[in-house]
Amino acid sequence: MKKILFIALCALPLLLMAESMPAGYYDKAEGKKDAELKAWLRECIRAHTSIPYGKGSTNCTWNVFYYSDQNEEGYCEDMYCDTWQKFTTPGAVVSGCNIEHSFAKSWWGGKKHDPYEDCYHLNPSNEAANSARSNYPPGIPEKEIITSGSMKIGKRFHAGLNMDHSVFEPKDEYKGDFARAYFYMATCYGRDLNNEQPDLPAYDKKKYVGWRTDNDQVGSKFAMQNDNYLEFQDWLIEVLLTWHRQDPVSAKELKRMDAVSDYQHNRNPFIEYPCLAEYIWGKRKGQTASFATLKNTYDADYLSLPADKRDGCDCTATEMVTQQQAPAVKAIKHIVNGQLVIEINGIQYNAQGARIE
Repeated sequence: MKKILFIALCALPLLLMAESMPAGYYDKAEGKKDAELKAWLRECIRAHTSIPYGKGSTNCTWNVFYYSDQNEEGYCEDMYCDTWQKFTTPGAVVSGCNIEHSFAKSWWGGKKHDPYEDCYHLNPSNEAANSARSNYPPGIPEKEIITSGSMKIGKRFHAGLNMDHSVFEPKDEYKGDFARAYFYMATCYGRDLNNEQPDLPAYDKKKYVGWRTDNDQVGSKFAMQNDNYLEFQDWLIEVLLTWHRQDPVSAKELKRMDAVSDYQHNRNPFIEYPCLAEYIWGKRKGQTASFATLKNTYDADYLSLPADKRDGCDCTATEMVTQQQAPAVKAIKHIVNGQLVIEINGIQYNAQGARIE
């Protein structure tokens, strides 16, 4: 029985979505390419529930983190620091941590609205590391390098602007996580079907001006552009695609997406179908995307693929397979009094796998 339970619990990221997405969730994006593909993906994911930013309730950012970023031993999986602290109760702040906007809020003016509260790019972060990272874009620092938490922070040269600017570099095992968060944000809050960006409030109250590119102290000047649907500058596209390919989707990311989806009721398509990033920014630009041929990270064989095959572009979709040696597992997730409860074949367990009597 213990072996069966272990198999069932370990398989949960593959067997479950956080909730049942509507049938045909991505149908609008089927057969699209380039700007049209990105715009239709936006239509699929943009309408979602905004979670109040902060702590102290069963419907807040720190409550989401309790389920999305807690490991089996109860520690907060802080991507900014190797010295992890434990969660206490849902909604409570983890000691020494705060809420970090991986896609810096100053890039769109810092106003408190949907992107400010979107948990797909919010992370629990060591306070000192978060402060050192500031509003810098991701990248590979070339000089003046310091380490804060588990990140490297330093300067790189921007050829287009003929000047140095600051970037942050996370650990290798988190680089893909950040890349896919950036792809999500540029899609969810980027240009719509009319090639406009109505969701980004202008920091200039008189007119809409897009991403901030006016100020040397704001990282988006060096990272973003307002000329076309790609959103990112060329150098950052190269960095993000490299990280996306080198650090494919992990079980940790799937678990995190499930938990965020429970609250926001939308998905990150670049976690669920990694190759979509290639159709918009990468080696498959100009090609139409068919979801029937894209590798889905919930296919049962996905996590067992070699790392260089998990970007999805060299794979075709496969039928979900079951382990013949394991009995059929019926698993359901509930939120009960603010706690995640996993029910497997009628028996309830908490988020750490302990049976609830």
